[in-house]
Amino acid sequence: MTAHIARRVLLAVPTLWVVLTLVFVGFRLVPGDAAQSMIAQATQQHSGAGGASDVQRLRHQLGIDRPLAVQYFDFLGSAVRLDFGRSFSTNRPVFEEIESRLPYTAELAGSALVLTTLFGIAAGVLAAVRHRTATGTLVAALAVVGISVPNFFLGTMLAVVFGVQLHWLPVAGTGGIRHLVLPSVTLAFGLCAVLTRYVRASLLDTLQQDFVRTARAKGLTERVVIMRHALRNALVPVVTILGLMFAGLLNGAIIVENVFAWPGLGTMVLEAINGRDYPLIEGTTFFIALVFIGANLLVDISYSFLDKRIDYS
Repeated sequence: MTAHIARRVLLAVPTLWVVLTLVFVGFRLVPGDAAQSMIAQATQQHSGAGGASDVQRLRHQLGIDRPLAVQYFDFLGSAVRLDFGRSFSTNRPVFEEIESRLPYTAELAGSALVLTTLFGIAAGVLAAVRHRTATGTLVAALAVVGISVPNFFLGTMLAVVFGVQLHWLPVAGTGGIRHLVLPSVTLAFGLCAVLTRYVRASLLDTLQQDFVRTARAKGLTERVVIMRHALRNALVPVVTILGLMFAGLLNGAIIVENVFAWPGLGTMVLEAINGRDYPLIEGTTFFIALVFIGANLLVDISYSFLDKRIDYS
């Protein structure tokens, strides 16, 4: 097990390098830069006119007038030192910015993951056990609908109905569990539908296995057969989906946080992209990549506990 973990950690290094290189090159190829964005914003606020000399001076201060190769190797050195410098827009250290927003995203993603796991597995089991009934067909159909509905559309509709029309729940900001309901439901809805389909398919396949027939032949009740024997084996491939859902949670958070004005990493990333805040974009990307790699490592380790036939030694 230790050797497997060490091997996965070593493989994470080139993965991080590829991700960071793509981010660095991609944002340098986009027209415009941080200096132009900051000068334009200052011009709008103070009703002045920023000249080319102002832009050039700011580029020099930010260090983005240097050759791309120099910027790239300086950037890689910063990644190795875990120090991405200061945000162009706030002049605060990048990891301080991430630290200030992380609790909000963790709260949103954690609540959405709990909802996804509880309702996704329950709905998947129901759809599999009742797959030849109207109930099973309805659950399967709702899962297809859930996968098809975009987060921004669902979030907007929930905000209009439950926030604007009924005044049951707040539609923006933080302050308590009531503020968390709409964003977490929006973020969890599509992922719950995906998990429902995977649990249903995996459990239906497991129920056809010989060990399930043997358990039934011994006279065990259907509830015991499903909960003690079939479901545990059916969840092994589903764990992979839960690991991949970390990516869905982080990607979805960017949209959901902006729909509900939730002050997390997703809102910060969009603000950084609009302002061409390279250090903040690169630092946040590095952090999210680390979280995703760590989540997949935990998924690998969990296999050996769910299925004793899997031995990484």
